Amino acid sequence: MAENEAPHVKGKHLTDIEIAKVLGLDKAGKSLREIACLMHCTPKPVRIALANYDFDTFQGRNTRREYKRKTTKREDRYIERALKQNFNVPLRDITNIIGPKISEKTLHRHRSEAGLESYVAVVKPGLRSVNVTARLEWALQYKDWTVEDWKKVIWSDESSIWIGANPRRQWVIRPQGQRLNPRYVKKSFKLAQVKVMVWGCFTGNRLGPLIVCEEGGIGADEYEDILYDGLFSLIDDLLEPPEEPETIQVATQDTYLFMQDNASCHKAREILDFLEENQVPIMVWPPQSPDLNPIENLWTAFKDAFHKRFTELFNHPSKSLEARY
Repeated sequence: MAENEAPHVKGKHLTDIEIAKVLGLDKAGKSLREIACLMHCTPKPVRIALANYDFDTFQGRNTRREYKRKTTKREDRYIERALKQNFNVPLRDITNIIGPKISEKTLHRHRSEAGLESYVAVVKPGLRSVNVTARLEWALQYKDWTVEDWKKVIWSDESSIWIGANPRRQWVIRPQGQRLNPRYVKKSFKLAQVKVMVWGCFTGNRLGPLIVCEEGGIGADEYEDILYDGLFSLIDDLLEPPEEPETIQVATQDTYLFMQDNASCHKAREILDFLEENQVPIMVWPPQSPDLNPIENLWTAFKDAFHKRFTELFNHPSKSLEARY
């Protein structure tokens, strides 16, 4: 075999497209061995194709046999309507609704013909009409904001971290029968029962402090302390005069807009009064809002880095469990 010649595949079955290529190469005057080399197969399937098919009359293999439909067009419309009306009902139960004439297999075929498929329903909060209106008004209010406008928003949120738990599914490439091989197992730790709540904020390309919350949840008093240590610390840094005397300081207390979700501790009367007294403008966040807070992306990266660091410390042979914390 020549150095650049592709290896032949024994017992290769030629498709209709490949047979058409064989007939075209034969029409162009290629030899049987040349065609086999170009098709990456042995000469036998090429010889069979040339013996059974003709270049001018080639139409491919016989089409599949068409079976007579058991349902009329009127029944087809009724079935499609039943599928759309009972979208959250299993097919086997829809057959009972339609009648004994239709089997689950027939119903499955009608579903595909109608361009319908079965999917896992997306879980979203149920919205009242007033909440739908509030979300639409919020979107219309900020739809024309520029990137620079959004950089003035201070985004904040809490997030919980399970120590020792990897937040993502892990895919591995392994041989069959090696499912429980330690090399391919995603390791878990008993310390995964320990949950830590953290609070963070950021604006533009500036990160605020990461505050570890006390155990037992966050109330209004705890949240006020978090704002003192976290939010005000970031605002002070943002409003700090520049070192260059020729640079003009344009940021003021009203330059930034603080975003917090509608958690009960955030909406407490004393917290709202506290922010107003300290002249911190608040973005009105719509109720039952979608996950539009970009800090969610930071939490994902943070949890990945946190778990990676935890795994490195946990597996370090020279550190005791107490030294890791």
